[in-house]
Amino acid sequence: MTFRTVNFLAVPALALGVALAAAPFAHAEQSCKVTGKLMTPAAITTMLVSKGYTHVHGLTQHNGCYEAKGIDAHGNRFQLELNGATGAIQPGH
Repeated sequence: MTFRTVNFLAVPALALGVALAAAPFAHAEQSCKVTGKLMTPAAITTMLVSKGYTHVHGLTQHNGCYEAKGIDAHGNRFQLELNGATGAIQPGH
């Protein structure tokens, strides 16, 4: 086996290794197990404001979850995933 052959085989193997190593860290939108009617965006915003979050924006709904961004009670930016039916903050957020 020559040096050129080793390089030819190493590049695809290295690329595959990097892809497999990064897979667990890829952002996969989680699905909220929603039973019942989804809360309205206004209701989600009101609930967050009542808990001390401010400047709530970027509210989007996907797979039964809402994603919200804004400023928390300590002045820090936040990004949360919330259950669309209950408003509960999803684990890991």
